[in-house]
Amino acid sequence: MKKFFSAAVLFTLVVAAASAYNPPVYGDDIFELSSPHQLANASSVVGGGIFYASPESMITNPALPAKEQRIDLNLAYTGLVSSNQANESRYGNAFQFGMLIPFKRFVFSGYGNGTMVPFKEMNLGDSFNFKFGLAKEITDKLTVGTNLNTGIFWGAGTSWALSVNLGFVYTYGDLSFIKDFRYGASILNLGKNYDNTTLAGIKGGQASAFPAIATIKVGAAGTLVQNDTIRLGFSADLTAPSCMNLIADLGLQFAVKDMLFISVSEKFNFAELVKDVQNVMPSVGINFRFTFDVKNNDYLNKNGWNQSEMSASVAWKQFNRTVNAVSAGVDVNLGLKDETPPVIQLWLDDDEAPEVQVIPVSTGDAK
Repeated sequence: MKKFFSAAVLFTLVVAAASAYNPPVYGDDIFELSSPHQLANASSVVGGGIFYASPESMITNPALPAKEQRIDLNLAYTGLVSSNQANESRYGNAFQFGMLIPFKRFVFSGYGNGTMVPFKEMNLGDSFNFKFGLAKEITDKLTVGTNLNTGIFWGAGTSWALSVNLGFVYTYGDLSFIKDFRYGASILNLGKNYDNTTLAGIKGGQASAFPAIATIKVGAAGTLVQNDTIRLGFSADLTAPSCMNLIADLGLQFAVKDMLFISVSEKFNFAELVKDVQNVMPSVGINFRFTFDVKNNDYLNKNGWNQSEMSASVAWKQFNRTVNAVSAGVDVNLGLKDETPPVIQLWLDDDEAPEVQVIPVSTGDAK
């Protein structure tokens, strides 16, 4: 009888919580508006089919930056335009800036985000958000990470947020015909999120707290085709905001010579689809990566930054049939990747004990 009573109470609480789940349209993905990578990379919890990590990776999984070897500077902007003439303002925007710094024992990331979206069909209010994270490589295959989130909200009531994200990524390796197969998970927004706002929820009435507390993300990715010229990767993710909704993200990433990258992704937010407030239209992103050489600069030469990489990205995504977003951003990686491991030579000389000599060979900066 006690077990039955406990189960009934638990069921009642779950039903009550589910009925209270009522975020604004796209409220569970509010941090994914300000970057072309987030718009077009399928919100991948494992870095996408062709692995990518930067300060903004903390949005989906704080463990992603753990393997980064170089300082990364990130800047991006998104403009949103609504064709709905009922809106007092038909223009919104979002922006972000971030820095990733590798240290000997961990990788530190700092990230700032601003979102101002005033549309009736997609009202997210105004907010500034900040994230600070640490990621660590436990083994060659396993990385873990955590970050602190904080922010302020205004424009439709006022609120503040303070929460924590946790996550891991495991690199399995080759799985049948899939190369570089990875899987991982994260749990996001553990703490206080934006509440008591006057925003409208997807079910009507006043919106509940957003993004949803204890949002669980799981995903996998890998490379389907790989040769000296091209690579084709895929990613698949499932997100369960407070276990009250299901969001599916699918992505394809195509690369040519590791210079030109094309991403296509699709998002299915089932709570929004049921209420017919989401347009099922794939997003598209293009990224171009190149190396630049700065000469006659003693400071850059001293730090090994005279040769560095820059990535320039653009993306497009349509929301709600009336809202279109165009985003552009840049990432600057100071220095070049160290892709050549040390050469280890072992030999035996006559009448001498075995000797091991390590000859370091480097093509760039390493942690």
